[in-house]
Amino acid sequence: MKKILHCIKAFIAAMSIMVYFSFYSCSSLPNSAKYGSSKTDTISEQATADRSVLTERQKEILAAKSLPTDIDELSYKQKAGIMDIEDAFLYLDEKYPGVEFEYGAHMSAGLMNTEYTTFVPAGYDRADDRNVVTVSYDRDGNCSDDYMLVVVREAMENVIAAYMKEYFSEDDVKIYLYPGGTDLEYGDVINETTVIGKVQSRAYVFLPDDICPENTLNTFVDDCIKWTNDNDIFCRYRVTTVTREDFEKISASNFTDFIRIITL
Repeated sequence: MKKILHCIKAFIAAMSIMVYFSFYSCSSLPNSAKYGSSKTDTISEQATADRSVLTERQKEILAAKSLPTDIDELSYKQKAGIMDIEDAFLYLDEKYPGVEFEYGAHMSAGLMNTEYTTFVPAGYDRADDRNVVTVSYDRDGNCSDDYMLVVVREAMENVIAAYMKEYFSEDDVKIYLYPGGTDLEYGDVINETTVIGKVQSRAYVFLPDDICPENTLNTFVDDCIKWTNDNDIFCRYRVTTVTREDFEKISASNFTDFIRIITL
């Protein structure tokens, strides 16, 4: 596998272009709304296959959106959507026993998009869009998901962060990782050792410009390329230098606001 280090040297400038990333473009429930896939008390005794009856969980989701909780009052599209949401919950229950998922949002199929439902594993930060699990549906109604990308992210991020924080210092590096693929499966041991060579990702790295002038950045790029290749790390990087003031403001929920690209 070809391992490429993409490092864009970016500085605050008048011609900077702000880059924003959006994980999904559909309305989500408030952060306080939690309908867990493992909460058996919210699931009706009526089999979900009987699509003439709503489960208690479905009713709660509809009520949170100020929609009717009587199935006969729902439009055809609303009914289809709430049934697919429940199907996605049950799919996750079966595939990942013991894991609780909280409902996020649902997007119906359209001319330009496929149908999907989003969730966040219980206990994960809902403000961080890297924790969003997407259950997608194909034309035959079969489901697929990206839960394992959420699972491996922290361990893989720790591996890269450890190198970079040793290179600079604990307080001078911030890194945010997006896994794009993994060979690890549910039930595998996930830690900083097992993810090596098993995760493909991209990382957004932020450095304060007072400790990373251009010559230091160039040296770091060369060293990081070598470390990445020597350690079986499959990752692309985007490195952005910012003022110390901006650096202190960066967090997992807003880091995309601080990515600046200039034409060199």
